[in-house]
Amino acid sequence: MGFDGLFFGRIDNQDMAQRGSKKTLEMLWKGSANLGQESWLFTGVIPRIYTPPGSFCYDLFCADDPIKVEFITRCLNI
Repeated sequence: MGFDGLFFGRIDNQDMAQRGSKKTLEMLWKGSANLGQESWLFTGVIPRIYTPPGSFCYDLFCADDPIKVEFITRCLNI
């Protein structure tokens, strides 16, 4: 299909726990024995599906200061 890589956002909880403990969240998916390396695809699992990093909170229930984008808007003339 022409992909260089593929990342999954959702997998089974038990599979995620096992891959996390064995540090195999990234792998080469060998799609076809007949096609050889042409069918290999770099594949990974995104470890945090819907949550931000612990040091970053963007939810309205957080007490963090708002994110300011003044510099970006001035540079892009928005």
